[in-house]
Amino acid sequence: MLSLLLTLVAAPPTTLAPADSFRYRIVTKSVQEVDASAVGQGTQNVAVTTTGLITVHLTDSAGGKVAHITVDSADMDGGEMMPMLDPEMTKVPKGVFFHFFVKDGKILGDPSPSAMSLPVVNMMGGVSLLFTNPRPTATLGDLWTDTTRVDTTTAQGKSVATNIAKWKFASMENGGRVLEADITGTMEVDSPMGKLSGTTSGKQRMVTRAWGPAIRLSSDTMSDMVMALGTAAVNIKGTATVTVEPIP
Repeated sequence: MLSLLLTLVAAPPTTLAPADSFRYRIVTKSVQEVDASAVGQGTQNVAVTTTGLITVHLTDSAGGKVAHITVDSADMDGGEMMPMLDPEMTKVPKGVFFHFFVKDGKILGDPSPSAMSLPVVNMMGGVSLLFTNPRPTATLGDLWTDTTRVDTTTAQGKSVATNIAKWKFASMENGGRVLEADITGTMEVDSPMGKLSGTTSGKQRMVTRAWGPAIRLSSDTMSDMVMALGTAAVNIKGTATVTVEPIP
């Protein structure tokens, strides 16, 4: 019995067997408090929830994998804001997809979708997080720090986000690695409306497999931003949560 226990303790953690196709439910929730008193509009609260179903297909390619992700359905609830939005911007464009190259478990190139709408934009964070896979060679109990910079350009403008994540390989869950992180960061966005800048902080938990997208994940972020509108400044404080769960 003792020899069996020693063998189990010494053995490396098991990982889930690879597959070629995965389905997920993505739920994003954001709440923002916008203090626009500097431009005579008082304080407004905006809450948006988006729920979407996606299918991830992976195919072999030289040096990595090609990920093709279809958005099967998505709904957005913007509360009191909905009547002010163009109805077409709250729908999912027919046939919309994400298509990018994955190397060493991480996205290379532009992960932007084939067409834009508010529900699709809201799901972009969840899609990107699926392919984060920090330090695949880490062993149970390891601690490390990752610094990432993401530059994004869309029709709505340009953004630069820098994050510092302090990771821990916390445990195993059904054959997957449980990774937890405390994250701080900065963000700058240039858009037709003005320049947005500020800081973010939050926590992330993900269960990863040996390769391919994460099994499941959750992310909670707090932000403190300022938008410069000419000589005036609009303060924006917010919280955002992202959960991604597999669909059997």
